[in-house]
Formats: sequence, structure tokens, C-alpha cells
Amino acid sequence: MISKVLQLLMQHVKNNTSLYFSIVLTFITGVSAGAFTVNGLSSAQKEELTYFFKGFIQLFTYQKMDSGELFKVALIDNLKIVALLWGLGVTIIGIPFIYIIVGIRGFITGFSSGFIIEVIGTKGLLFALCALIPKELIVIPCIIALSAYGIKFSLNIIKSKSIKHFSRQSLKGGFLSYCFVTLFFTFIIFFGVMVEAYVSPVLLRMISPIFTE
Repeated sequence: MISKVLQLLMQHVKNNTSLYFSIVLTFITGVSAGAFTVNGLSSAQKEELTYFFKGFIQLFTYQKMDSGELFKVALIDNLKIVALLWGLGVTIIGIPFIYIIVGIRGFITGFSSGFIIEVIGTKGLLFALCALIPKELIVIPCIIALSAYGIKFSLNIIKSKSIKHFSRQSLKGGFLSYCFVTLFFTFIIFFGVMVEAYVSPVLLRMISPIFTE
């Protein structure tokens, strides 16, 4: 079953290479913009954010984190993104907004990583490897795939309105497929959130002495 789904997903990527390329490029542009924005912060802004970040490290080091609450918050945040992407996918005007969401998600990733590295230097790479990258490697590909399927379905809606002989049954089948794909990637994102809530904190706690030296 899983191998069949993966085969269909790979076929979708192959058939929509340019679409995936444009989405990935949008994400990378967002990451770059986020990283460059760090350099544009004023000294006061950097000092305030640095104070907040170091306070978080100290709090994390000496107090136990509620992984259950972290999981709940992260899951809700990601489900909001999934629901938004799905909703935009079933509307004709949703395509540009999907690209905007991908760009914003990239900006957040780039800004977070860039700022951490700016604050604690090369140690920031280690922090990012433990706190950000594990869950991003799971969540980001899902967001990119959901965006591609959403855009593709929106294009099919447009096609159905412009081509009279376009099968309504075909559009209905595409909608059911779109919903199934959304549920599939939501399930994978669920594991990404589990990594963020239960694995990353353990890794961070192991390396936290490095940041408090």
C-alpha cells in the first residue's frame, strides 16, 4: 500500500516537474530573504532577540519542558497550514496565495536559522541540526507536495470551467484524490510534529551545556 502511494507520488512529481521546481524555488527564495533579513536588523533588535533566545536556552536547560503541550501547539499550527492549503486548492483564486504561504514558510525557516547562527556562531549549526532540521526534513516536503497538489487541483477547476466537455466525474475523482493526498501528508506531518515535541528536546538537552558555557 505504502509503496503504491509512494510510486504515485513520484509519478506526480515527474509529471509536474516545472510546478515542483517553481514551488521549491519560492521556498528557497523565502529562506534567502529570511536569512538576509537577519543582517538588516538594528543593533537594538538583535540585542532584544539575543536576550530572548539566551533566556530560552537557560529556561530549557534548568526546567523540564512539557512535550505534550509543545506537541499540541505545534500540531495545531501545522494543521492550520494544511487546512489553509487545502482550502486554497479548491478555489480558483488560491494559486498565488499558495505560493505566498510557501514563501512565508521559507522566510520563517531562513530567519530562524540565520538568527540562531548570528547569535551563537558556529554552535548555531549544531542547534539547528537538533532543533530545526529534523522536523523540517519531514514537514517541508509535505508542505511542498500539498502546495503542488493544491495548485494542480485549482488548475483542473479552471480547466473544467473553460472546457465544456471536461468530465464532471473526472473532477469529482480528482477532488477525492486531492482529499486523500491531503490526509496522507497530514499523517506524515503528524510524525514530524512528534519529532519536534519528543525527539528534538532530548537532543537539545544533551547539547545544552555547550550553549551555557
